Amino acid sequence: MEILDKKLQELVALGASYAVNCKPCMEYHRKKAEKAGATMQEMLAAIAVGEKVRNGAHTQAKGFVKDVFGEIECESCFAAGSTCC
Repeated sequence: MEILDKKLQELVALGASYAVNCKPCMEYHRKKAEKAGATMQEMLAAIAVGEKVRNGAHTQAKGFVKDVFGEIECESCFAAGSTCC
C-alpha cells in the first residue's frame, strides 16, 4: 500500500519540476498526472505551489549573496529581470 496515490505523486512531481525549471520533467509529469486522473485545475494548483517554493528559495539566495560577498553596491542586481553584475 502506498501512502500517496499515483495522482498525488505526479502532482507533487509536477510542482517540483516547475520549481527546478525542468521543462522536460514538467512535460513528462503532466502526461503521467493526466493519466492518473489529475485535472487541469489540480495541475495548475501544483505548479502554483512549486512557484511558491521557487520564489522562497530565490529570496533566500539573495541573502546568501550578501552572506558570501557582503554588502554590494549594485543593488539593481536584485531587481526583477536584472542582468547587472
